[in-house]
Amino acid sequence: MKLAVQIAGSTSGEQALGAHHPRFYASLPRLNRWRNRWQDLIGVCHSRFRILLVGAEDEENLALRSLAAYLLQEGMQPAIVPYTDPHQVGDVINAVHNHRPAIVALSLAFQCLADNYFELVRELRRDGYRGHVIVGGHFATFEYLKILETQPGIDSVGRFEGEMPLVHLALAIQKGGDLSAVPDLVHRTASGIIENKASQELMDLDRLPFPLRNRRAQMRLGENFATLLSSRGCWHSGCSYCCIGAFHRQRSNHVVRLRSAEKVARELARLHKSKGVRLFQFHDDNFVLRTTKETQARISSLRRCLQEAKIPLARIALLVKARPDTIDDPVAADLKALGCVGVFLGVENASESGLKALIRRAHVQDTERAIAGLTRQGIGMTYNLLIFHPHATMDEINQNIEFVRRHIGIPFDFGRAEIVAGSPLERLVTIEGRLRGKWPHWDYQITDRAVQKMFEINRDTFRRPDSPYSPAMHELIALSYHAHALTRLHPGPISDALATESTCIVTRANRFILECLEQLRDLSAQEYSFAPVEELNRRLSEGCARIRREAWHLTKRMERLQFVEGIFQVFGVREAVQEGTWVSALLGCRVDANGTACGCFKTAWRPRTAEGCR
Repeated sequence: MKLAVQIAGSTSGEQALGAHHPRFYASLPRLNRWRNRWQDLIGVCHSRFRILLVGAEDEENLALRSLAAYLLQEGMQPAIVPYTDPHQVGDVINAVHNHRPAIVALSLAFQCLADNYFELVRELRRDGYRGHVIVGGHFATFEYLKILETQPGIDSVGRFEGEMPLVHLALAIQKGGDLSAVPDLVHRTASGIIENKASQELMDLDRLPFPLRNRRAQMRLGENFATLLSSRGCWHSGCSYCCIGAFHRQRSNHVVRLRSAEKVARELARLHKSKGVRLFQFHDDNFVLRTTKETQARISSLRRCLQEAKIPLARIALLVKARPDTIDDPVAADLKALGCVGVFLGVENASESGLKALIRRAHVQDTERAIAGLTRQGIGMTYNLLIFHPHATMDEINQNIEFVRRHIGIPFDFGRAEIVAGSPLERLVTIEGRLRGKWPHWDYQITDRAVQKMFEINRDTFRRPDSPYSPAMHELIALSYHAHALTRLHPGPISDALATESTCIVTRANRFILECLEQLRDLSAQEYSFAPVEELNRRLSEGCARIRREAWHLTKRMERLQFVEGIFQVFGVREAVQEGTWVSALLGCRVDANGTACGCFKTAWRPRTAEGCR
């Protein structure tokens, strides 16, 4: 049975559930024929029900990989193929030819990618695929009728969590095709669209197998990297722009479920010991819990279980997402002790009226307290500001600009609260009659005309398709996390100097973005003119190109330090690496007579201290 897992068709030579990429077999026809003959000979793979899972995989997609592990446990033969844009259609078609699945299951996690997936289904049908096509995910859970009405190539929609509907669907097809008893399934029949009964049974997260993983760990921020989930759902589940609450409440009042600390620690320990993973990113919607007491108890349990699993906490680093209203000094200290080096902080808006409009049920003082506590612990942060929403005002935008100015050294991004299927925002703009656009790409008008005009200019500048703004901000966020991971996993004077330079780059970049944001605000108060908008575009392009160039050079220097320390660690002399003048020269750092790195000189900005950035 183990052999069946190893030779299942897959999309990457590094995936645990497959041996090689389909294009690898296509380029080696003799090996491909040998593989098929061997499968026929042993009869293992042909005896198992084949399912192809398709979804976005910039990093290991835990939704798909957890589902694949569950299918494997239930006796199915899954394979995964990444798909995000139309250039990957050929990869999916090759995977279908090689794996010959009875079911192709599409993970429709991102509403903005819906059209790409619909086009993929049309291509599969044109290519001759006659098996069952099912789609799932948050978007499909709410828009199942519209999907089945408009997409004839899709046979069914699996609502809510995917484990039970997909396994029951496979069993039903194996037994002859009666789908009426498959829970959480909406399917097309000759008499119309049938919506099966929704299951009230929730999966026990501790009974799920660990997600299938690549044979080798991914590299992120210069370290072996893996993603984890310790929960499903969010205890708040009320934000206007989010559908998580509606997704879970339609089946149960339990809007969040936790895996046991023991189970999480076992998975993390396995990844650390077998793949050398040191950097872990938790993809929980909200890593912290409702109260300080609950959060501290949870973190304490995780620490205890990791210590029992013989994991040295000093040798791992964690990235998490969290609401600010539960983070105070004690929680920040506990996060630090657990190994947290970065928090994606759910600020969302820095004005009281904006937080109320977004139904955050939090206050600006909560955010300030969280930032102060995390800063005292040396934990990195990043955040997003939804400055555009249906009832946004210029006063709110000015308050958000001042918030960024107060926290100029923290990387951030800004944008609009977008309409997500099933969210309170979708209902609000529909009721108010301001819904615009075409399904599935909805749009809306902002009540305040000046803010609406500012958003439109923003769309033509910061958010135009070829704008370098978004890549620059993402690289700044990665740079900040990288610096904080470096100082934890590779402590020393050179790491400290590189981290200081990272703060300087972020500070300078944020000041530049603030200037452009204020220019955007000022343009919204004037009559629209092409020339000043193009001037802002030019300025933004030049500035972001400089930001990306500086971030890239510093990133490479941090990676060189990690590489050198990795080599020295093999010989047991890692502690001496950052004391050597040749290493500081290699990385562009000056180390004084006391062994303290006193600045970095391989940069156009030449910062010496974080406070000295101009």
